[in-house]
Amino acid sequence: MSTLLDFSAGVATGAGGNTLSGGQIVDAVTSGTPILTKLNPGASCNLAFASYGNIGYRILPDQDCALSVSGGNVGELQTMRVFTQQPYGGNCEITWPDNVIWPEGAAFVDSRIGAICCVEIMWDGASRYYGRLIFG
Repeated sequence: MSTLLDFSAGVATGAGGNTLSGGQIVDAVTSGTPILTKLNPGASCNLAFASYGNIGYRILPDQDCALSVSGGNVGELQTMRVFTQQPYGGNCEITWPDNVIWPEGAAFVDSRIGAICCVEIMWDGASRYYGRLIFG
């Protein structure tokens, strides 16, 4: 006979002071990186790091868009994946935030119809963001 533990009524407090219910702990451990879609975000779009763990964004622009990055938990190494896809008409210029350090230069975003670009932005847990091209 197998016994399962039921954490749904319990809570845990982490070293950073964040409290999660048992259900949230199970979801955080068993789920993949959540992805949020920003459809036609306008001329500017803020991408915030998750309150804990990693996050992903799918950007589907309909015009030139300047991205900004914010957040990140002190003492926690976090990553953000940003996936952009050009619309049917293409020609949407994506501008990366100035507060991201790109050791190999800022990622180029192709503006041709349907072009895809994926980057990873890392929060170092202290005060800086670093970016790198994954594909595109």
